[in-house]
Amino acid sequence: MTQPQESTNPLTRLARFLRSPMFPIFMIVFVDVLGVGITIPVLPLFAQNEFGASAFQITTIASAYFLAQFIASPQLGRLSDKFGRRPVLLVSQAGTLAAFLISGSAVVLPFLYLARIIDGLTGGNISVAQAYLSDITDEKNRAQGIGIVSAAFSVGFLFGPAFGAFMAAQFGPRAAYFAAAAISVITVSLTYFLLPESLTPERRAAMKPRDGAKKKSPVEMLRLPGVAILMAVAFAGQLGFFAFQSVFVLWSEKVMFVGYDARFVQQAVGYIMTYVGFIGIITQAFMVRPIVRRFGERSMVAGGLFTRSIAFVIMTFFPVIPLVVITVPLISFGQGLVVPGLTALLTYLVPPDERGYAIGLAEAVQGLGRISGPLIAGLLFDYVSPSAPMGFAALIGLLSMIVSLALWRIPRAGKKEAVST
Repeated sequence: MTQPQESTNPLTRLARFLRSPMFPIFMIVFVDVLGVGITIPVLPLFAQNEFGASAFQITTIASAYFLAQFIASPQLGRLSDKFGRRPVLLVSQAGTLAAFLISGSAVVLPFLYLARIIDGLTGGNISVAQAYLSDITDEKNRAQGIGIVSAAFSVGFLFGPAFGAFMAAQFGPRAAYFAAAAISVITVSLTYFLLPESLTPERRAAMKPRDGAKKKSPVEMLRLPGVAILMAVAFAGQLGFFAFQSVFVLWSEKVMFVGYDARFVQQAVGYIMTYVGFIGIITQAFMVRPIVRRFGERSMVAGGLFTRSIAFVIMTFFPVIPLVVITVPLISFGQGLVVPGLTALLTYLVPPDERGYAIGLAEAVQGLGRISGPLIAGLLFDYVSPSAPMGFAALIGLLSMIVSLALWRIPRAGKKEAVST
């Protein structure tokens, strides 16, 4: 009779969590996302002021990270299937630690490229962590495991920009990277001493590839009704969002905070991005479900794209501090509607046995958007105007919203939307 009381006691549940393999997994994902969050307010002005980097050079650093991650993540997943999750997680975290140390010790601009490429090549932390949790959970508690990863991601992005901005403003940009490295050392230690291997020999033997039904090629997948349209919208969504994100700090310095020093800009942007992260958490935790029930996923995606585009238009033509503080969270709100909506729609458009493959293909397509967006934004910033990337993001958002309207013509098998509009 004491078992239920024990399980509902918050302190008991916390103690059990801290002793479980889920705690190191939480910290692995948290530190990985924390590192990404730190770079948002710190890296652009660090590269510009310390090494004289142009906007295009700065945005290519971001693209280099996403390109390396795009190439390496699937291979890390396969290696974890072959050799186990724990060794791959340790190598991945070592790469993250090395990237922090190289960034903090950079003496020339190529060091920053090297750091981000190393972090990208070893940046399979999240996908391998998800595989680890799938190994140690069953259907009854798998949702809890997924929740651990989601919570770590949200907390990391919530605190990363603010932490990086505070450290950079108080102690200089290098201090932000060294502080993140110190946290990373703790996480590596947790993994080494507390995380057992989840992929036992028995599980590994059971993971033999099946020679059954032939999987569709990417071209065949795109020929399914609505899939090509949805993939185009997914690509455009990431293209516009990362065009905005990659130059937001530089844009803030040149357009919104003219005359302020770099430390103030870093701190202000860090707090704004933390606010953006908070809005994203609220959107996905409390607003997605009721919006889907009331309007359906297609309307949610179109509405999210439209909301983001309006915010980008305001930032392009009315770049004053009060308006930007109000409109930037709208970007996070719109993104919080678009991403889960597109994923849900994709699962309705493809056969059940192809859903995992289709989601992986969509992630690859979105990865191309993350690579391309910063490159285009950097060129526009340097050769057109600092506000041109925001206008580009607005145009891409509006075009992708128009394209998404074609999804209403596609019959969907497997699920009906809550309300058809």
